[in-house]
Amino acid sequence: MIGFTGNARIEEALQGPLSHAYLISGPDGAERRVLADIMARALVCAGSGARPCNTCVDCDKAHRGIHPDIQVISREDKKEIQVGAIRQIVQDAPVLPNEAEHKVYLVDDADALNPSAQNAFLKVLEEPPGFVTFLLLAENPLRLLPTVRSRCVHLSLIPESGGTGTALQSEVQELADACYKAYLIGGMELLQFCVALEKVERPLVEGMIEVCYMQFAKALGQNGVDRGILKQALDLFGSLRDDIRFNVSTGHISGKILATRI
Repeated sequence: MIGFTGNARIEEALQGPLSHAYLISGPDGAERRVLADIMARALVCAGSGARPCNTCVDCDKAHRGIHPDIQVISREDKKEIQVGAIRQIVQDAPVLPNEAEHKVYLVDDADALNPSAQNAFLKVLEEPPGFVTFLLLAENPLRLLPTVRSRCVHLSLIPESGGTGTALQSEVQELADACYKAYLIGGMELLQFCVALEKVERPLVEGMIEVCYMQFAKALGQNGVDRGILKQALDLFGSLRDDIRFNVSTGHISGKILATRI
């Protein structure tokens, strides 16, 4: 049982048996790291009762950042996290903990994992050793592949009272639905959509790309839609998922969408 106050949903999520993987998201990097550090200490804590006890040797080492069973992976110089870092985790995960009962892998700025790194993560995220827990920290969870997000318990640090998380998801879905429709129709409708898209906030556009990719993939297995257009759309939105890793402009994204249907 982990002690954490300040967000009722997170408190509730941490009161039962712990999951093997968590996605901690929110706009404040310091808040994300505070929650992750509390969870990491709790997982290696040797005390009894509520964890972390903050008095045992394991808690002390974790607090000082020297516990051998807590590994932190982060990007350097604001670059992407490459697949090599994740392959090291995959190789190391089956090795028994050094001192504690658990091993913790804390991936800071997990939304900086490039697509290859995320795909390399999937198997160990789904079937890790029982003594391993993954903590993925992300400012924008929509930058992570749906297959990564689905393997994690999502702990959002967005305040409950504002309903921001639900509102964001609703806006993303509405934008994705409009994009999907406009792309299939093409012509003037797509042009008007792409012009309007240039004024949309970037987090919404990034979320739209992920949702649209899934929509086109789902439609490919159904009848009644031109398969050539769907395959073209999948290639396009797959490439856009890579583009957003390099902070390309919204104008570039809207132009690329339009160019494929001219």
